[in-house]
Amino acid sequence: MMGLLGVTMADLKQIAEKIGIDVIGATSARPFEEILPTLQLYYEEGRSSGFEHAFTRERIDPMSILPEAKSLISIAISYVTKETKEIRRPKGKRGMVSVYSWGQDYHQILHEKLNQLEKELEQLCGRSILAKSCVDTGPLVDRAVAARAGVGFVGKNCCVITPTHGSWVFLGTLVTDVEVVDASEQVSASECGDCDLCLQACPTGALLEPGVIDSKQCLSYITQSKGTIPEHLRDRLGRRVWGCDTCQTVCPKNSVSLLGIEERFNPDPELSYPELTRILTMSRKSFMREFGKTAAAWRGANVWRRNALIALGNMRDKGALSLVLSFLEDERPEMRASAAWALRQIDPEASRTAVLAAYAREEDEEVKRDLMWALREDDE
Repeated sequence: MMGLLGVTMADLKQIAEKIGIDVIGATSARPFEEILPTLQLYYEEGRSSGFEHAFTRERIDPMSILPEAKSLISIAISYVTKETKEIRRPKGKRGMVSVYSWGQDYHQILHEKLNQLEKELEQLCGRSILAKSCVDTGPLVDRAVAARAGVGFVGKNCCVITPTHGSWVFLGTLVTDVEVVDASEQVSASECGDCDLCLQACPTGALLEPGVIDSKQCLSYITQSKGTIPEHLRDRLGRRVWGCDTCQTVCPKNSVSLLGIEERFNPDPELSYPELTRILTMSRKSFMREFGKTAAAWRGANVWRRNALIALGNMRDKGALSLVLSFLEDERPEMRASAAWALRQIDPEASRTAVLAAYAREEDEEVKRDLMWALREDDE
């Protein structure tokens, strides 16, 4: 059976509605040479998080991924549902988790949607097609693909903002040998105008200028990084234990967005606003059993414990004093340092003796710097 030479955007929109994709667009497999200078600076200046794909030709050239590529089909799926809007924070000393991790791990869901899209295209074209899926950590710059495919524009906060669902969306790309005959070749123009609320609101100033980010200063990256969090950033974390949504919550474009319908993104309040003392007492097995289905568990329980210690310090929770004190004897230096800092915030006088004892036995010089406050009698 001879297959179709190509498909249209009307075909893609029909498929999207059928399989539950909120926004869909397409563009050619022409390389993204226009973003190369910006991308190169991002890596050369050390602003990359390290979570992205390495800087190679694959970042801008779809044919490096699939030599037969003719089209890039970009999809966006909203993760803010009716249940997301209606969630209420449970009582108690609770941390904050970025909304993108409130439901099931989006990597699984988007790969599933892209696989469904591939099968629908094969049925429509009447032939087997060549295709490769890219989600999040794939080589292509998904924001550049989405902008050229007409899915949305890249805002000053570096997020793709769709006209219907704002920036509360996950992006995925299908690189395929199917031609989309009326695919977009025009990058979506910015609609931010004079608004710079995201730049003003960023807790660490990670948004250096419109569309330019230092990922290593972004709180989302910092909550996911391993090791000891630099002292000057700890108070900026507030109650955050995973991720940061500030630049999205202040964006006016998100106040008029439609809601998603993917039920697997519906939140569980106990996971969305986790109890901080419970995080500190959970075993690794319990942590993975409860959080493993989300996109926030991949770094493991210890990163969450460190963040929970800092959050308790920022909340000055005296009820957690004895639990935080116990982490002065933890085998990991980042835990001991975080506990020492948190104790200074919670109740320096009540914890001074224990911190002095910890200082006397501490061998790690970096940790000792965080314990040193107890040597100063006027530190209250």
